[in-house]
Amino acid sequence: MTKVKSHQDITAAEDKSIGFEYQYYYFLYLILGLESGESIGLEIKDDIHIDYQDGTQTLMQLKHSIQTNAQDEIINLRESDVDLWKTIYNWIKVINDTAEKRKDLNSQLEFIKKTNFILISNKADNTINNFLVNHRKFKDGVFSIEEFKEYLKEKYSAGIKKQEDKKDDEKGENKVLLYIKELLNQNDEWLSVFLEKLSFSLNEDDLFGRIRLRIKAKFVPEDNIDDVFNSLDSNIRRDNYITIKQRGRIEYSFDDLYEKYTRCFLLGKTNKKVVRRDKPIIEGNPEEQLFIKQLEDIGVISEEDDDYKDQVIKRTIAKLLTFNNLEQWKQEGEIMSLEKDRFDEESIYEWEVIFNSTYSKLKRKLRLKGTHVDENELIDLANLCLDEILSKKLNIDETQLDLEMSNGQFYLLSDKPLIGWRYDWGKRYKNE
Repeated sequence: MTKVKSHQDITAAEDKSIGFEYQYYYFLYLILGLESGESIGLEIKDDIHIDYQDGTQTLMQLKHSIQTNAQDEIINLRESDVDLWKTIYNWIKVINDTAEKRKDLNSQLEFIKKTNFILISNKADNTINNFLVNHRKFKDGVFSIEEFKEYLKEKYSAGIKKQEDKKDDEKGENKVLLYIKELLNQNDEWLSVFLEKLSFSLNEDDLFGRIRLRIKAKFVPEDNIDDVFNSLDSNIRRDNYITIKQRGRIEYSFDDLYEKYTRCFLLGKTNKKVVRRDKPIIEGNPEEQLFIKQLEDIGVISEEDDDYKDQVIKRTIAKLLTFNNLEQWKQEGEIMSLEKDRFDEESIYEWEVIFNSTYSKLKRKLRLKGTHVDENELIDLANLCLDEILSKKLNIDETQLDLEMSNGQFYLLSDKPLIGWRYDWGKRYKNE
């Protein structure tokens, strides 16, 4: 017995959102197959497009269905399927787009010849869809363009007759007929070249399995495939979200992908970083840095000290050494933005634990009305906080930073300023 769907079932958000997820995971699958010189885009030229180094391109439309047949299998791509005809109709509009200066046949043919048009779907391939059958026969050279046009005319005429036979109250706009007519109206040469460049990729349902196979093909050990998959998935989703929020376009070249996501494939391998100790270049006046001012304000360094300039240079070098290495690791794909953000958060957490411990007694004291806090007491506590923080060695991924680079990370954070040493550091420095 056929199950009657409620209105809520028919309009369920899950049915619609799975189409977007299908498109995204196919995009991820294609990313893993991209080659040097190629670039890929999502929702720019089409659902997905790939540009090749020789100036050619592939436009892809993706159609997902959750409808099943009596055997609980995904339905076939039917001959009357609106997805089929609407996709072709949309490509006709793209090819003949006058806004892109493709008014005449020559410019339209030039565009078709450099483009592959692929309809991708989880719907099943079959031999009862006459469009698919006749299209295959045409590409195999056993069906002429005249015969193909005759097939379209018969399909259109049958649709018109069926429409006329309907009762008046059942008649309405038949979009499939509109789409067929548009294809039928194209010049023979136009249609012939288009059918040659048109293809179908059906039965595309197990995207997760196919993505895992492509990851495996990059010599990732079996045990690490899911980690690589999850890392790629979360990082690309995050980057896509940020791009859209900033009104950008989701488009990656092979080099972009290599730079941004190589790190995802290093999961499970040794992650120890190579620290470069090239002497950093100090620009501007280092004495004007905010983190130096924070140190001066608690008396750790002072212009009155004989070694003042040496101390400023030494601490600035530590800061720049850490900054330069973190940037280099990011550029080379050894760490990703998420890991860098996590490193900063963990460093701030280390500081927060020590800061709160250092000032817990003072906080209790300040709760008592009329309590006076001596400035020297504040400075002594700030020095204690700083000394304890600077004795900490930090880790990023599997790499333990030495004391100089760990100190450099805390100098970087106090220069922003995201941390400080005095109890009232936030009020004093955050608006500078």
